[in-house]
Amino acid sequence: MVKPRVLIADDHTLVVEAFETLLAPTCEVIGHVSDGRAMVAAVRKHQPDVVVVDVSMPLLNGLDAARQVRQFNSQTRMVFVTMNEDPDLAAEAFRAGAAAYLLKRSAGSELLDAIREVMKHHLYLTPLVSDGVMQALMHG
Repeated sequence: MVKPRVLIADDHTLVVEAFETLLAPTCEVIGHVSDGRAMVAAVRKHQPDVVVVDVSMPLLNGLDAARQVRQFNSQTRMVFVTMNEDPDLAAEAFRAGAAAYLLKRSAGSELLDAIREVMKHHLYLTPLVSDGVMQALMHG
């Protein structure tokens, strides 16, 4: 099986390094960026299969960066990993083009599961927020 090419977009070095270590055995980590503008530029340049992206980043947040990427690239899958448990924000992430939404308190194995699912063109939502997100999507 071909390893998915992954770009990591997060402004916390410790998180980026942890994600790289976690993903290295099953993914080709092609790089990392620390702000939304750099994420858009890196997706345009490298065309990754997956972007693991935080919602809160400097210069351009992850949601707006995902919206910009969608304007020129519909193939790259956006996997949001954030501290924010707000179901409305998760619903907004899916409207912005997310293929997956997890929390930073999710298990590491859940990120690997999410990447496997989005590579099959499935959506993935952490069970930690799924009930609230379904409500937000139905009423938003």
